[in-house]
Amino acid sequence: MSNELRTVIVGAGQAGARTAAALRRLDDAREIILIGEEQALPYERPPLSKDVLNGGTPSKTTIFPLDWYEAHRIALRAGVQAVGLDWRARQVLLAHGELLAYDDLVLATGVRPRLLTVPGANLEGVVTLRTVADSMSLSARLTAGANVVVIGGGFLGLEIAATGTARKCAVTVLEYGNDLLPRIFGGFLGSYLSDLHRMHRVEVRTGVKVTALEGDAAVAAVRLADGTAVPADVVVVAIGAAANDELALAAGADCADGVLVDAQARTSLPSIFAVGDVARQRTHWLGESVRVESWENAEVQALAAASAIAGVAPVAAAAPWFWTDQYDRNIQMLGNRVADDTVVIRGDVTAPSWCAFFVAENTIRGAVLINAGRERRNVKRLIETKQRIDCAEIADAGQPLPAQARAQT
Repeated sequence: MSNELRTVIVGAGQAGARTAAALRRLDDAREIILIGEEQALPYERPPLSKDVLNGGTPSKTTIFPLDWYEAHRIALRAGVQAVGLDWRARQVLLAHGELLAYDDLVLATGVRPRLLTVPGANLEGVVTLRTVADSMSLSARLTAGANVVVIGGGFLGLEIAATGTARKCAVTVLEYGNDLLPRIFGGFLGSYLSDLHRMHRVEVRTGVKVTALEGDAAVAAVRLADGTAVPADVVVVAIGAAANDELALAAGADCADGVLVDAQARTSLPSIFAVGDVARQRTHWLGESVRVESWENAEVQALAAASAIAGVAPVAAAAPWFWTDQYDRNIQMLGNRVADDTVVIRGDVTAPSWCAFFVAENTIRGAVLINAGRERRNVKRLIETKQRIDCAEIADAGQPLPAQARAQT
């Protein structure tokens, strides 16, 4: 290796590409190599379950065009797999046998869909959604009148259900738990989203267990523990994701379904960082040791890692932000909630637009915004500054949110 410092980023998704971009802004001289298993240019995943699945153009998900990487002197190596890591020698082993030396290494290897382990799980027509190719393949199956069964009532499954309904499919959502989204703000959105999907003619069944997928060469039905069979031309498995932490684990890094990192994305191994979906932050707004699969987290951790590598001031901790689009509802979530928080509703929950705040000791810990994205910055400021509020004041939709929040955004 020359005297020029080299950072190797393994994983060319959103987190990897954003880390490369942030590091180049902070360090003009460093050599940056970005390695990705997919042949495609790095892209964002949120549009896959909405725009691309509904026939949108995959190229619109691309983060930067190819000439951007060339102009910013970032060596993008697509279609290349990293298969080994020697942190003592500071080398990454690539699948074709090359040993790639580094001064700093960033793992942005993401996650993979969890798979069903029941009979028939490998039948034709049983799919997952993670990549552009997955989205385009599933989109071709969402033909009018097709029986689409979504196994898993998380945000991904519900977005797929909403898109399938828009494509005039007959959609059924099967959820093992008794409610949708039990871990999201203590299940606050579960019944609301159940009602929303049923209103759009989706059959939502909770508290059910899938025991088998049935069919000859292709799936034809989903068998449940109670003996009933749900007709299926397509089965989408959306039961969560497992971290691609094998490289780090084999190298000896601390892992627990994700690579454990600190607030600056440092792992337990020297000069190795982890960002995005694969990273499990030891201390986070959402609680102890969490892995956050969100667009914003990829952006924030990318900047945190780049700042640490470049030796600049660390990024300030921020309240997490998530969103989902389903039918005509844009749902944004900020912060966190614990069981004994007071729930303050702003507006009418039967209306298309309203907010919910989770309050403890007269400060907002978290919030849900339904078609109220205009309030996001104000609410985020209130959460992060822990400004004391009056519950009656924030509940009154006719009054603006506290002036301090508006003044500081």
